[in-house]
Order: sequence, then structure tokens, then C-alpha cells
Amino acid sequence: MGLASVESMPGGVVSPTLLQLLAAEVDPESPLPPFSGLQRLPDPSASPGLPADMRERIAYGRLANPLPYALQNGYSRELWPRDIPALRLANARLEALVLPGLGGRLWSLRDLVADRDLVFTNRRRQFANFGLTDAWFAGGIEWNLGSTGHSATTSRPVFAGSVASSRGAVLRIWEWERTRDLVFSVDLLMPADRALLLAFVRVRNPDPEPKPLYWWTNIAAPEEPGVRVLAPAARAWRTGYDGSIARVDIPFADDSATDVSHPLLAQRAADYFFQVPSDRRPWIAAVQADGRGLVQTSTARLRGRKLFCWGTAAGGRHWQEWLCGPGSRYLEIQAGLATTQLEHLRLEAGAEISWAEAYAPIEAAPGVVHGSWSDALDKVAELVARAVPEVELDAWHRWWRAEVADRAPQQLMAGSGAGEAELVVRGEDPDGLSGTPFGQPLLDGFRHLVALARTGEVDQDAVGAEVLVPPTTDRWDAVLDRAADGWWGRLMIAIRSHARGDLEEARLGYLRSDQLTSTPWAARGLALLAGTRGDHISAAALYDRAVAQAPTCLPLLVEATDQLLAAGRPAACLAMINAAPERIAVHGRLVLQRARALLADGQVDAARALLEAGIEVPDLREGETLGELWRTAFEDRPLPYHYDFRMRPDLDR
Repeated sequence: MGLASVESMPGGVVSPTLLQLLAAEVDPESPLPPFSGLQRLPDPSASPGLPADMRERIAYGRLANPLPYALQNGYSRELWPRDIPALRLANARLEALVLPGLGGRLWSLRDLVADRDLVFTNRRRQFANFGLTDAWFAGGIEWNLGSTGHSATTSRPVFAGSVASSRGAVLRIWEWERTRDLVFSVDLLMPADRALLLAFVRVRNPDPEPKPLYWWTNIAAPEEPGVRVLAPAARAWRTGYDGSIARVDIPFADDSATDVSHPLLAQRAADYFFQVPSDRRPWIAAVQADGRGLVQTSTARLRGRKLFCWGTAAGGRHWQEWLCGPGSRYLEIQAGLATTQLEHLRLEAGAEISWAEAYAPIEAAPGVVHGSWSDALDKVAELVARAVPEVELDAWHRWWRAEVADRAPQQLMAGSGAGEAELVVRGEDPDGLSGTPFGQPLLDGFRHLVALARTGEVDQDAVGAEVLVPPTTDRWDAVLDRAADGWWGRLMIAIRSHARGDLEEARLGYLRSDQLTSTPWAARGLALLAGTRGDHISAAALYDRAVAQAPTCLPLLVEATDQLLAAGRPAACLAMINAAPERIAVHGRLVLQRARALLADGQVDAARALLEAGIEVPDLREGETLGELWRTAFEDRPLPYHYDFRMRPDLDR
């Protein structure tokens, strides 16, 4: 169907609904500013075959930490029935559910005619430490702006609204991304009477300096027996969780007999970044054994395509169960601006970038799409052209730019106050950025920053109860200086100095804040600095004081016990854990600290008893494994399945 033929037809409709789901909850954000990152990225120096331009893009724009975001690490493994606010977008052929309270995740996409899920729809919301700010959950279609990894907005509220257009209702999500100070929006549209979902993505740089640019759309697909992933490429870059980046042939990597386009044949977890030739239309598809599946394509700007698979080894299977429950498996097909997720592009001052993505069900004879690589690619390319011709998708993008992109939405759900605060500090109208108004946010801590920017006044205790991780860009210098006569203002200035690496200025700021009002947060900052200097005695004393002032702050206890273990003081570590309130001491992360301390203190039998009883760590990190701890306790005794989270079966951590 050509574009002109749908001009007079109404498209999909947007309506609010509730998603009923077993779900974990995330507590309020951690009060501890994260001065280091949570993930380890591959080192390009270990891969001599990388082209020079790729090396430059990998070196450019890396984030040392997720500031000014706080960590979201206050969740457990407990699941309860929840009603989660959602927005429904549907036409006669497809139905999608979008979760504005969780990064705008497109949670489900269902083919109503075939009565089939097109993306992997998780039956639970189980958090794990996979995101740039920790909490992340599997399933659906995820929008990632910022830097390598799952974005800081992925488990946070974003704005959502509807936009009227001549071709149906558009569901818009938008937010201010704080690590880069970029504004993004995603407009979702279902043309009338077509099994087609369109996503129009826009990223804007509101400032007079260039910014690193990273975008990847992550699509979870069911990993059923026989599933195959196809993309128009003969080679790919592979990262395999051992720090290396290697170029391999597709589909038979490393001259092996294993066809990596069938993810269930892979033993270990891996990323395959397909090298789509510049003269080929970019697309990627996950096709099940019966020849039916989902294809994603886009306008030419979004050229990167990737397959992520967990592998079939014990660690990969365990992660899938950890995230989704028994019997559930998924893979991810992804699309991004660069060739790999290690690279950042450049968005010039005041510039913007946009593209269109299309999602459609496909069906072909199983023998063709599961046959030779070239025949399968030809067939899927034909199906993509039939679902949405390339010239038509380009025309949709032009229409959206002209008619929809700048149109004001009717707000249905509120996002964070970050956009309002950032525009106010720039002297601009919070509703002045066309198409993405920020003037009616959630009632969160940013309202204090808005008031400070507008009036120069702030209630130090009130803001200190809600804002303990400050904005970090230079634009906020003059604003925060107005609050420098109080403990909170001094603490914020100290944290900003700490983040910039001006450690002596940070130390003086923490001391001054602590003199004005003694808080665990200033003591923690001073403890970090003492540990950096190698003054472990002072660090321990400062952490003791901080923990005494905030005994129920789990992240603080974990950090304090880490410092004691690093200083070779396991007995003091055990004493601190023993003094913790019971509901904190039984948390899996602190029980793990106890096991480490017992081993370091020579109490091997006690450590073994803890490990044999079972330790469940809710915020276990991607790539983290308990194998080294187990070997220390039991030497050559095999690692039990419930402790096996190895991304590669030959790696222990």
C-alpha cells in the first residue's frame, strides 16, 4: 500500500490502561553519588584489527560514571501482583502496550490477526543490575540514549502524550537525558488496517557545544527452538565478554561448523554487530521455526544492527531464569546509529537528528528462511520491501517531520522535572522546546532546583531530603553558589568538585558541610577521599560514623564493608554487619559481604555454611559471578547452578 492511499484513513488509537503483572518494586534512589561506573567495557587496545575511525569513535564520549543520575539499587527479588499504568496503541491488526513509568518501554506488540506476540513479552518485572544506573528489566522494545549500556532512563518515568495527525493518533514519549543534556522523543504510529508499527525518533542538542551521541533500540524476541536471526551482512564484529573485539564471518564465525544465526546453537553469550554494507537497506529479523517472526527496518541513518544471545551454557540459562522465570528465553535484535555499541557519534551544537523505524510481522516458507544464508536474506529482504517499501518509509519520515514532529502533545503522563530545571537554568521557557514540553512534570526533587534557579533561595533541609546527587555541568555553578551558606549547598558543591577530580576542593567542601550540619553524606564523601589517599584508618572511622547516622542505608553499609575488606580488616567488617538492623543484615548483598569477611578472617567453615545455605543477591551485576568466592571456600568442588552467572563458561568473573 502506497503512502498516498492512507492519507484519508484513520490510524491507530491511544488509550490508557493497566498492565497486570508480577512485579518487583524499586525503592527511592540511592543517596550516594556514583563516582565510578558499574560496567567494564572491552579494551580496544586488545583488538589490533580495529579500523582507525572505529578506534576514534570508541575512545570518544565514554562516560566515567552515570552522574548526575543516582543509582537505582533498592530492589529485591520479591514479586507481587501489580497494576502498572500503561498506554495502549492499537489498530485492527496490531496492539502495543507502552509503559511511560518505565522509560517508555514498549512492553508488548501483538499480532491480533495471528494471535501472536511479536516481541518477547516478559510475564514479570524483575530488576537486575544491568543498567547504567543499575535497575533494568528484560522484555519488549527499549529506547537507549546516552552511552554504552542500558540507558539511565530505562527504569524511570518519562513524559507521554498523544498527538493528533491526519493519519491517526500518535503516541509520543519524551524526556531530558541528563548524562548528555540531550532531549529525545519517540513517536509511535500504526497506519490504518496495516500490520505495521512506525517509530519516529528524534534527538536534539539544545546547547551551543557538540555532544557525544549514542542510540540503540533493543528489541527482545522470543528464543524458541529453531529461531534464526537474519541481517543483510556477511561479516560482523563480535564481543564475547572477555574484553576482546573480533571481526568474524557470518553465519559461520571462526570457520566453525556452528551457525551463529541460530542462537540456541551458541554455548556462550555474545554480541554480533553486523556490518551492513552502505548500499544495502538496513534491517534485522528474528524468524521462528515455523517461518513466522518480526522484522525491524529503518531509514538509512540508523545503520547499526546487532544480535545478542545468552548462549546455552549454565550461566546464560541461569540469567534468563533470573530475569524472566523458569521456561522463558529471549534474545535481542538491536538497531543503532553506529556500527557497535562501543562507539559514540557527534551531535553538533544546536543540532538534531531523526529517523524512522518500522516493525512488521513476516511469514515465509520455513525451508527458505532456515535454508542457505543468501537465500534466506533474499527472501526476508523481499518481505521487508512488501511490508514497507524503502521509498514509502522515507516518505513517512518526511511527512512526520513536516506535520507531526513539532506539534504539541496532549500530555497523558508526567516525566521527571529534569527538563524543566535544565531549561530554567538556561533562562528558557520549560514549554518552549517544540513538541516536548517539560512544564508539567512529576512532583519530584527538581522542583527545589527550579525554585533555587528562579529565586536564589532554598530550604536546605527540605531539598536535602530529596536531592543528594546534584547537577554536574558548569551551568549550575552560579545557581548552587547561591546555596553555599548552608550544609546542603556546600555538600552539592563538594560532590561536583569530587566528580571533576578536584579532590582537595571536594575535601574542604565536605568538611564545611559537615561543620554546618553533621550528615552521613559528608562523612561518606570524606571516607571515599581518605580511602583514595590510602588512609584506611581515617576512612574506616568516617564510614563508622556515616553508618551510625544512617544505619538502614544498605548501599552505605555495602560500601563501608567493602572498604574494610579492602583494608584487610575482616573482623571489623563482621562487627559492622553484626551491628546492622536485622532487615538490612539479611539482604543478599550484605550476606555475601559476610561470607567474604568470614573467609578473609579464616572462618572457612562458617563461610561454607552460608554458601551452602544459599545466598541470593538481588542486585547481582551483569558479568558478576560468585565462582571465585566459591573456589576460595571449596577449592575444586563444582560451582552449583544457582551460583553460576558466568557469561562465558570458561570465565570465572
